[in-house]
Amino acid sequence: MSDDNRVVIIGSGPAGAAAAVFLERAGIDVLLLEAGAERRELGLTLRVRGMTVAKHRRALQQRPHVTRTADDTAEVNEELAPGGLSNHWSCAVPRFSEEDFEDGRRAGEAYTWPVGYADLAPWYDRVEPLLHIAGPSQGVLQMPAGQVRDARSLDRDWQVLVDSAQRAGRSIVPMPYAYGAESTVTFSGTVFNAFVRLMKPLLAAGRIEARYSARAVRLEWSPEKRRVTAVVYRDTKTGLEGRVACRAVVVAAGAVNSAELLLRSSSADFPEGLGNTHGVLGRYLHDHPLGKLVIDLGAPISIHPASYITRASLDRASSPLYAAAGMQWSGAAIYARSVLDRKPGRLPWIGFSVFGTMLPSRDNWIALDKSSGNDTSLELHVTHEPKALEVLDQTRDQIVDILASAGLKPTTRIWKIEPAGNSNHYGGTCRMHASPEFGMLDAFSRIHGVRNVMVADSAAFTTGPEKNPVLTAMALSARGADKLASEIKSGDL
Repeated sequence: MSDDNRVVIIGSGPAGAAAAVFLERAGIDVLLLEAGAERRELGLTLRVRGMTVAKHRRALQQRPHVTRTADDTAEVNEELAPGGLSNHWSCAVPRFSEEDFEDGRRAGEAYTWPVGYADLAPWYDRVEPLLHIAGPSQGVLQMPAGQVRDARSLDRDWQVLVDSAQRAGRSIVPMPYAYGAESTVTFSGTVFNAFVRLMKPLLAAGRIEARYSARAVRLEWSPEKRRVTAVVYRDTKTGLEGRVACRAVVVAAGAVNSAELLLRSSSADFPEGLGNTHGVLGRYLHDHPLGKLVIDLGAPISIHPASYITRASLDRASSPLYAAAGMQWSGAAIYARSVLDRKPGRLPWIGFSVFGTMLPSRDNWIALDKSSGNDTSLELHVTHEPKALEVLDQTRDQIVDILASAGLKPTTRIWKIEPAGNSNHYGGTCRMHASPEFGMLDAFSRIHGVRNVMVADSAAFTTGPEKNPVLTAMALSARGADKLASEIKSGDL
């Protein structure tokens, strides 16, 4: 492999895997740096006709050496293994909608994405076939339809709920899931592991290369060439440093680790971190506030496929960038309870994860902890402001009202708001924006002023709509990788 044409990808999660697929398709040499060990046991997932009937994976690990300066309960989960946090992913794959991008525009310049739904739609179309999606074939205002392999629709007893939700400015649709209708065995902690499903076949065919137990520690900037020329990594087994030359770099280590890597990549030209000309690197950290809701019902309701109660439409939203949606719980364990109750597929209770949003702010951030004496220490400053938690409560009440309007006599049994970071949906630390005053990246996920470095995960998000971020991170990554490949091949980069 020639370093004159090599792109180094840092991280094998969904965004890194999407970059690898589209770079390889374009004929670009790819080297993966993966912090996890090559032969680490990833787990086991057995799915039968869309139902996960067996699953084994290790518990999520908290990243060590993190000083919490705002909320001492905030979580920073980390999975140093091939596939990263996709070992723990629910596999939900909703698209962002045009309203999600419009919500940022109405909030003001600092929150305006440099891309819109029309820019991403062709890339959703190209990424979704990789995910074998089961979901709705018809879109709604708050969630466009995707390229589904298996179309799903809600049971007839949900129609009265759909009508009630529409009167409240919401929609109810089947939740789209990766590998959501297939029978499959996967040697990973979930049915779609980005490494197992996408990168491992490329590696087995010799179409890309990988180095394992290789945690990237900094990118080398050349002031003469005005680009990054190498990646320095540390072998997690021996502690020794290595160096690989490159034509370009795709950083896909997650919102926390991607920002950390750029912060540690300082130089005389960029003393506060690579490309950090306006002090926004690590800033605008956002999260999905998460509430767990269990409701007892006066009559049973169908539980499969799982429903998604969307955010309210923008004309019903009181404030820009504050919204929440309900993602119904499903799976073989819940279905088994319905069988034990002698009503297969129906239960007299229902559970939701209520995902909300928060306003991205410079006042939520990650930074290097330079006082600790440990070269892996970070400071985390994030908290869920009262407004975000109020919206969770309001959405809980609206879900209960929708169920009540259908005559289901709902009674809330459990309502619990989880700590910051529990959703594993941090984003925004290397955000996209047309201006470097408000963001690190351009519309193709490239660092302003460092054209051969692309950030490909949810760190790139300008705002954080309430939807699961994986599919949109993959679409942005594929779009950016395609542009990167064309510029390498044409000599423009």
